[in-house]
Amino acid sequence: MKRFPASVKLGAQVLFELNAENIELLDLRKLSGVVDWYLVASCESSAQMQAILNELQKIYKQAGGEPASVEYKEQTRWAVLDGGDIMVHLFEQSRREEIALDDLWSKAKKIALAAEDFASRSASSGSSVKTEEFV
Repeated sequence: MKRFPASVKLGAQVLFELNAENIELLDLRKLSGVVDWYLVASCESSAQMQAILNELQKIYKQAGGEPASVEYKEQTRWAVLDGGDIMVHLFEQSRREEIALDDLWSKAKKIALAAEDFASRSASSGSSVKTEEFV
């Protein structure tokens, strides 16, 4: 299993727990001086998107990170949460296809994530580790 920073692990756990779809991680460490990771996922509805955003803000704050800022307007069908070294992009699927964020960052290493790689937060031994190196 690959090792990821705590911010990636926490974000992915929330996405899997709240049934986001098409979850993908973009490694931008060699391409961007602003952010290291994009965590991208699709949502079935604005209600699901809002629930995920609320949970992400809560867990990043509990993990001791900087308060995440959020840009979200329901009519855009796209939300962005800035968590410092990670930005989480949530889309309704049709909007994700329109924006084609994956194409905009075509040089980024794309990592498909699987639920079994991210234990439930309630089953984990806690996420006190701030970062781990990506292997």
